[in-house]
Amino acid sequence: MTTKSRLLSFATILIAILTLAACQSQQLTELERFQNSVSKELPFKVDSLTWVQTNDIPTLSFSNHSLLTDLPDAEISRDGGLYVTRTFFKESLARQDADHLWRNVVVSKKNQRVICIDRYVNGGRTTGFVYVLQSESKHFPALGTFHWDVTDTRNIESVGLVLDDIRRSAVKRWNAPSVVAATNPTSQSDYWKLIFHADSLFDAGQYLEAKRSYDVAFSDDRFILPIQLSTMAEKMEKIGDNQAAQAYLLHRIDMEKDFYDDPGRCPYAQLRDSFEVRQKHCNYDLTLKNELERVLESDQYDRMLWSQAAQLTPYDSLRIEQLAQRAMHTDADNLQRVMKVIGEQGFPRQTQVGTMAMQAVWLVFQHADLDHQKRFLPQLEEAVRRGDIDAAFLATLKDRIDVREGRPQRYGTQLDANGRVCPLLDASQVNQWRQEVGLPPLQ
Repeated sequence: MTTKSRLLSFATILIAILTLAACQSQQLTELERFQNSVSKELPFKVDSLTWVQTNDIPTLSFSNHSLLTDLPDAEISRDGGLYVTRTFFKESLARQDADHLWRNVVVSKKNQRVICIDRYVNGGRTTGFVYVLQSESKHFPALGTFHWDVTDTRNIESVGLVLDDIRRSAVKRWNAPSVVAATNPTSQSDYWKLIFHADSLFDAGQYLEAKRSYDVAFSDDRFILPIQLSTMAEKMEKIGDNQAAQAYLLHRIDMEKDFYDDPGRCPYAQLRDSFEVRQKHCNYDLTLKNELERVLESDQYDRMLWSQAAQLTPYDSLRIEQLAQRAMHTDADNLQRVMKVIGEQGFPRQTQVGTMAMQAVWLVFQHADLDHQKRFLPQLEEAVRRGDIDAAFLATLKDRIDVREGRPQRYGTQLDANGRVCPLLDASQVNQWRQEVGLPPLQ
């Protein structure tokens, strides 16, 4: 082979490698590319970095298996006091303790962003949050939340105000009483507090502590959203705890007589026989069933997260607004998903997807805009006539439409902003009407 032909071959290989690399990079989502970019600019290595939310200020959580000893740029005490350590003090700081938050700030001119890293000590390990003040950028169009250059020294005062607002919110959450019940849940609210707490522990890499909270949440079947047992089983599988994953799936089998996964894909021999028997009996469209149940889970998760934030941290108006927007985005996404299903496959049947998935369809329209509620009301009425949806769900939707259009409601299912029952069509008949659709009497 001549020198020229060797060079040509090497060039061909190099082009192929670069082309492959380009194709692989294109497969990354904007969030993944953004996260990788931020990770490279952190002043120290973290063992895990996980998205928390992308509304307003993009935020990630992180955790390490040990304690990070890298010096902070500032130290924040529980009373909110901030001490700029590297500017005014030359002596070395003592080891970080549970009563001090350590903050580092990175200014990236290259990417026109300011990165704020808040570190906590938790069980001898470092956990924390990364807040990214990202200017508008062609590289990250969905995540550039600031319409001005946050790295321009002329804007330093504005950046300082944002960082100070983050500090105040962090200190309030830090000092707030724990929302986690020490005992088994006694209400739906207790259940969700435990789930949210467990999820935050899991996202921070504290898997053992997360599993303990999941187990407490799942200790009373009255409050469990069954699809979450499958979700937590998936989480346990990801961290290699197959015993816990199998236990959660067994729990769901006990709760739902028609629950099963694809026996051919089930890695647990103990479950496959049950799944095969149930598959022969029910013969559901598992792909559609699982899709609709995920819709229900996301609806309830984001709505309860918003509701509990409003109840437990009413002072944190920024977070409440972010969660409200997140819930509304979820409603819109879920509506599109369900409409796509109906457009392609027709209105689902209970014999096709099961009870919970059918409730998900109703719930999406219950949280939809008025036009979609009225548009799909006839199909929901037909679903009730077929026995696919309980009449109580249809009664609730009809009440919501009536109240939205300024009419008195028939069944008394809708409350006003003060928690009072909205005007009734006939108070003397309401309990009779409720009984006819399976609703308990109004007190």
